Amino acid sequence: MAPNDSLREAAIKMRASGQSCLPVLNGRAFTGIITERDLTEAVARGVRPAESSVVDYTNDGGVSVSLDDDVAMAEVKMLAIGCRNLPVLDRGSVVGTISMRDVVLKTAVSAVRPTPVNATAVPSEWPEEAAPDADSES
Repeated sequence: MAPNDSLREAAIKMRASGQSCLPVLNGRAFTGIITERDLTEAVARGVRPAESSVVDYTNDGGVSVSLDDDVAMAEVKMLAIGCRNLPVLDRGSVVGTISMRDVVLKTAVSAVRPTPVNATAVPSEWPEEAAPDADSES
């Protein structure tokens, strides 16, 4: 998203991509993120999404994680500032976002060792469920 894009455009992009937040870039420079929560708050205040700019509702871009950070660092930062999404940067460029849902899933899957932020949020294959016992009723 560009800072001058409308909130309506942000909502359309979120819906099309299935994402709950989008990075806001001024050219190539990361300036923040816009979230579903930001859109909801703006609409609840009575703003007209087609006439309001993303920049007016963008969360500060000062808090992010890098590809080298582990998931625990992302969790600490989210809890510290009370957000559910953080941008993931690699050498100053946005390469994605991590959500609290990603943190919870990754923590549940691998609670034994720190996991880099760039690791997949869920395992590539979930363990198969055990076959039902022949004696059990279905």
